[in-house]
Amino acid sequence: MAKSTDSSITVIGAGIVGICCACYLQRSGFRVTLIDREEPAMQTSFGNAGGISPGSVAPIGMPGMWQQIPGWLIDDQAPLFIKARHFPKVLPWLMRFMHQSRRSRVLEISKALTALNGPTFKAYQPLLEDAGITNLFHQTGQLFVYHTRQSMEKDTFTRELRSAAGTRVEHLDSKAIQDIEPALAPVFEAGYLMPDNGHCKNPLGLAQALVQMFVNKGGQLLKTEVRDFVFEAGGISGLLTTSGQLPAKKVVISAGIWSRELCLKLGWRVPLESHRGYHATLEDPGVSVEHMCFPVDYKFAVTPMSMGLRVAGTVELAGLDEPPNYSRARKLVEVSRKLFPGLRSEKYTQWMGHRPCLPDSLPVIGASPNQPGVYFAFGHGHQGLVGASQTAKVIDELICGTELSMALKPFSIDRF
Repeated sequence: MAKSTDSSITVIGAGIVGICCACYLQRSGFRVTLIDREEPAMQTSFGNAGGISPGSVAPIGMPGMWQQIPGWLIDDQAPLFIKARHFPKVLPWLMRFMHQSRRSRVLEISKALTALNGPTFKAYQPLLEDAGITNLFHQTGQLFVYHTRQSMEKDTFTRELRSAAGTRVEHLDSKAIQDIEPALAPVFEAGYLMPDNGHCKNPLGLAQALVQMFVNKGGQLLKTEVRDFVFEAGGISGLLTTSGQLPAKKVVISAGIWSRELCLKLGWRVPLESHRGYHATLEDPGVSVEHMCFPVDYKFAVTPMSMGLRVAGTVELAGLDEPPNYSRARKLVEVSRKLFPGLRSEKYTQWMGHRPCLPDSLPVIGASPNQPGVYFAFGHGHQGLVGASQTAKVIDELICGTELSMALKPFSIDRF
């Protein structure tokens, strides 16, 4: 049960991280209010690639990446593209990103990611069981494939990080790749299977089912926008919203990319940048794909889902207000047709979302050092679905005052 004189908590942000936080806190006996300006999970949590990857232990920024920046400015179809007019604004973030990409720093970041992402399935389990949706997760492994052995050798450092984390990896030749995933074109010389990884076959369905369970158990869901915070001598006392002032003695900020502005209200300048990601979901793909696949040379993922086949990925740095460039989604479909012979792409939906990324690929998790009653759980970047469950578990432990299941220093808001 909740160890608190005031057992009410407000969670700001109804993406998958905020939803999991709300559910965990509710399980501990708190009266929880979940706030979002839109319907639950209609931002990044709606359109993610669906990967559930305890083996996600490598940050986005890796040694030597700085050499690729000129190309990122030129090719708007590159896996990572920087919009030219956004470059001056994003340059300070890029400088921090490159600084965090040093080999020694990457080793430290990888240890933190191992602690966060490693327990993902275990931390999700009580929520899935409570909601009766264990069937949405498929722990059948993820397949990583390369056109040549030489291209796979370029990822040696990533494999070293996974080995250090104890991640199981099964190396494959071209025949083994075809045996495991016959839908793939026979154009890949090498690859590997990460058998302990998996995927969610309906990320939106997952979020909606958890929210429904939360509401059925007495949780309050409010559609409103938080504009500011109200403080009294003992700490936070309320929220100023578009619906008026709401009482709040404890608050978890989990609003994705919009956490940046909320933190600014509290005096925290958090270097949170949108990695705009794209997906296309093919409604009738005409091919049967068994595993979540990563054609690594192209930097995107292919995931079998209940609503079709989703191809998702790439990074576009262009800010929050730039209109989507859906040619990037169409490019994903075009490449997928080459990699999966017989793929039907006549009917598909396309989407763009804002992945909230910090320069070191680590989220902010923990209590505010300056504002009693304020907690942070945001900035999971490309790994929101993976990190949501353990983030929620440790936020619950922190607020309840029980022993923490992972160290929070690497995720502190004052590390920048």
